[in-house]
Amino acid sequence: MSVLTRLRDTARRALLGDLPAFAADPIGFVEHHGIGANAPVALRLGPKPAFLISHPAGFQRVLVENRDAYGKGAEQARLRPLFGDGMVTANGPRWEAARQAAKAAFSQSRLNHGLELALCVLAQEAGRLAGNDGAEVDLHSLMGRLTMRMVVAALFHERLENGDSADAIYQAGCVAHRHLSLSMWRLVDLDLHLPTRQGRAFRAAIAEMERQIADFAQAPKGFLAALHPLVAEYGPAVMRDEAITALVAGFETTATAGCWLAYALAQRPELAAGLRQEVEERLPADGELRPALLRDLPRTRALVQEVLRLYPSAWWFARTALADDIVSGVHIPKGASILLCPWALHRQPSLWVAPLDLKPGRFLEGAPADKFAYLPFGAGPRACIGAQLATAELTALAAMLVTTFDIQALSGPLAAQVPEGGITLGAPRAGMTVRLSVRQPMRKVA
Repeated sequence: MSVLTRLRDTARRALLGDLPAFAADPIGFVEHHGIGANAPVALRLGPKPAFLISHPAGFQRVLVENRDAYGKGAEQARLRPLFGDGMVTANGPRWEAARQAAKAAFSQSRLNHGLELALCVLAQEAGRLAGNDGAEVDLHSLMGRLTMRMVVAALFHERLENGDSADAIYQAGCVAHRHLSLSMWRLVDLDLHLPTRQGRAFRAAIAEMERQIADFAQAPKGFLAALHPLVAEYGPAVMRDEAITALVAGFETTATAGCWLAYALAQRPELAAGLRQEVEERLPADGELRPALLRDLPRTRALVQEVLRLYPSAWWFARTALADDIVSGVHIPKGASILLCPWALHRQPSLWVAPLDLKPGRFLEGAPADKFAYLPFGAGPRACIGAQLATAELTALAAMLVTTFDIQALSGPLAAQVPEGGITLGAPRAGMTVRLSVRQPMRKVA
């Protein structure tokens, strides 16, 4: 190695620190550094100090006990071209106003109405899939399109009957999500400033989502109706920002969890059989899933919880220290980046028996002893406002799959499926494929 090469590598390490290793394999990096750690782990992701937190007391300190000492992470500023000042990226009075307004849309009565519409979408999809008996199905594509339509129905109370419109929103969401995942850990996102092909595709995707949201906002219902009073104070951008945030965050995270859920059922036929019995014992005579039923399926919900433990869609999130702090005996300087990682938290051997095994029964035995040991939706005032909706959708999805289909895994063992670590957890790059065969006799689902 030449002197020039050594100097260049030294300068690169001094500038980037752990960032190249993290960007090359995000999930492997946090597993290596975070599993087994019971205090913040010092890192350097770029030019400033950072700390990886993967233990319950750290989550409790940053998200609840001393939450005012931490703001949104600088990394999440990369989401602003898409989300604007939506709830994922915003701070201050506008965030608080939007959060309070959105709570109305997630009240039980309004949530039930949205869920009824989403369950109609699910029943329609079950019928379509049954018409292709025995077909091989790419789970990422299936779940992405399905959960996008379910989220639109549940949140905006709109049925996307036009296949072109549904596909346009789905494709735009995928392009935007992919761009953000690839650019998140670059020091500068040049695609935002230069006329690159990726930059043009990203901007076109944003424009498509803005067009669709503008159509929904002409007669706002559900989530948009709850936000509408804020337009007088914050302008029409509040509808645009919050709607795109809810749409992209809602469908992509639920879609990914749905992939892992379906593949787990394909790999574990005994689980599918147990869930099938539970659902069929409780289904009404007409065979239709309804919101109230979803709250009476403990084994099905336990599987959803276990899938979210092993494969949390929000597998990391960031904060910035606004003041000096002490977390589990470690000094956190003002300005440091904080990387909180549920992926590693949910794999801590000190918290979970056989943490890498899929064991839904653990959630039938009661909640974890430490309430900060299981955080698929975050914690504190910024916990995911859609947690109840996402859990209900995934429970309904599992119920539909086990009562309608026999599922055969075609992509190998579940443990061999390695997700991508982007802005949210992604499906394996090679995809996950299953064969869906209609059960005989088929129980009516719609």
